[in-house]
Amino acid sequence: SARSLVDAVFRAREIAIGGALALLILGTWLANPGFLDDQGVKDLLLNSSILVLLAVGQSVVVMTRNIDLSVGSVVGLTAFACGHFVSGTDHSALTVVLLGIALGTVCGLVSGALVSFGRVPALVVTLGMLYIIQGIDHAWAHGEQINAANVPDGVLSLGSGSVLGVPYLPLISAAVLAA
Repeated sequence: SARSLVDAVFRAREIAIGGALALLILGTWLANPGFLDDQGVKDLLLNSSILVLLAVGQSVVVMTRNIDLSVGSVVGLTAFACGHFVSGTDHSALTVVLLGIALGTVCGLVSGALVSFGRVPALVVTLGMLYIIQGIDHAWAHGEQINAANVPDGVLSLGSGSVLGVPYLPLISAAVLAA
């Protein structure tokens, strides 16, 4: 019946979260009408795309009744390593993406092996991995920054290029999410 459909809609968490998000966006737009201009929408899509990619990976871990606390550190190490690798070179975007996937995979395999074969709780392993990776990153980077001027245009286009006005990163995130 129509009443049970309405009850089901109001009990759905996703709809409530979507409604809250819509109200937040509406309120922000009313306070700042420039919030939803072309650049604002692109910025929202780009910033949320990275979180979507991380959430997809974390969801797989959570479905196995585990948790990975080292995700942010892995992202930081991978980002610096990829930036350092391409800085001042002409490496292709595909090479950088493959390097990033390989580094993230190695970190995940180490944690996964300790959890699966070593029977160490995921919370302990990933907390330890978080600190180990942060230490490696700190020892390697020593505050060094990778400037966009030193990165090849092909790599920069991953963050700034678009198809029909939609940036690449949200499209990649949508494809990963769909897969």
